[in-house]
Amino acid sequence: MALATTVPFKNFKVFLGNGATPEVFTSPCGLTSAGLTLSKDTNSTVVPDCTDPDAAAWVERDVVSLSAAISGSGVLATESLATWEAAFVSTSPVNVRIQVDVPTVGGYWTGAFHLTRFDPAGTRGNRVGVTIAMESDGNVTWVAVP
Repeated sequence: MALATTVPFKNFKVFLGNGATPEVFTSPCGLTSAGLTLSKDTNSTVVPDCTDPDAAAWVERDVVSLSAAISGSGVLATESLATWEAAFVSTSPVNVRIQVDVPTVGGYWTGAFHLTRFDPAGTRGNRVGVTIAMESDGNVTWVAVP
């Protein structure tokens, strides 16, 4: 039996660009969970069997659009508050990299994203937490890093 090679959380990071030339990417502190969702919207067409119209028909799908979403949660690190606030109030998207840092198959997804949700919340007796959501604005591509 061969065990799967897995990736620890520390090797999966979200980096936000600062918009400078050349652009500098930093990973906001405080996220204790992060995720990337890649989605494909399709339209479906039921295609009948021409020789047997009563036979069960197969569904064919055409791709309409692709999109990506980033989610994350953790603690509200004061070091990152200005970064998140700037991304939220901006009417322009922020360049983002979602990095998977592992030997031989590492790299990152990159694209422009809008910070669509910035949700700091606290409960007495606990530290203030934060939940974020970002939606892609245009294409997102994979860049392999050997």
